[in-house]
Parts: sequence; structure tokens; C-alpha cells
Amino acid sequence: MKKYFPVLILMPVFTFMILSCGGSGEEEGLTEFQLNHGIGPITEKVELGELDLEKAERGQQIFESICTACHQLDAVVTGPRLRNVAERREPEFILNFILNPVEMSKNHPVGQELSESYPGQKTNLGLNEERAFEVLEYLRAAAKREL
Repeated sequence: MKKYFPVLILMPVFTFMILSCGGSGEEEGLTEFQLNHGIGPITEKVELGELDLEKAERGQQIFESICTACHQLDAVVTGPRLRNVAERREPEFILNFILNPVEMSKNHPVGQELSESYPGQKTNLGLNEERAFEVLEYLRAAAKREL
């Protein structure tokens, strides 16, 4: 019994170490689409056409009334600057982050990373998909410096 005692004591420790080394688990349960395009109501690729400046202007109004408490185009407030986000991220990702910021921040690897860098409170803005598309259109126009 004495020669097996250290093995019996250390076996649970080694088992825990082996099981915890397989990654952080933050991607667990997400589909490939969600990993690439975010978690939320946008579950298929979005085809964007030419920039619609009328939609972009409505999106600018929404952005300035709701989003600027945490975001600016060219400065960090409590959230990241967003001038070129439409060039860095897929439209589905941006839309899902606008429509589902709390879950994105908690359950998506990129959202978790952003939450660590910008720890401010994420809140649901109450926008519907149409309004979220207008904000996206504004971000697209901002990236091209058309607004």
C-alpha cells in the first residue's frame, strides 16, 4: 500500500493538469460561423452592396445619440475607436456585436479579448436589425471618410 500511496495522491492532480491543458475552453460550443462572424441574430453571410449614404447618415445619427458614450471614431473613450472597424471585421461580426454585445463579450473569444482590453460595461442598445445595418453603413462610410 505504501508504494501506491503517492500515485493515489498525485493521480487526481495529474488528471486535472492534463484536462486543463487542452485550451481555454472559450470556443467551446460555438459553431464555425459564430467563431468567424459572431454570436447573435445574424446567422448567414451578409452581402453588402454599394455604400448607401442615406442609410449611413441615419446610422450616424444613431451612432452619435447612442454609441458615443463609449465609442468615438478616432479616439478611445471606454471602448475602442471605430473609424476602420468596417475594414477589419466582417459585417456579420459587427452586426452581431451591435445587436448582442453582452453575449459577444462573455462568450466569443474576440469579444472576451476586447472586454479585457476595454473593461467598461457592455449593454444591449435595443436596436433592431434595420437600425444596426444603418450603423454598419455609417461605419463603412466613416472608414472611407465619406461621412
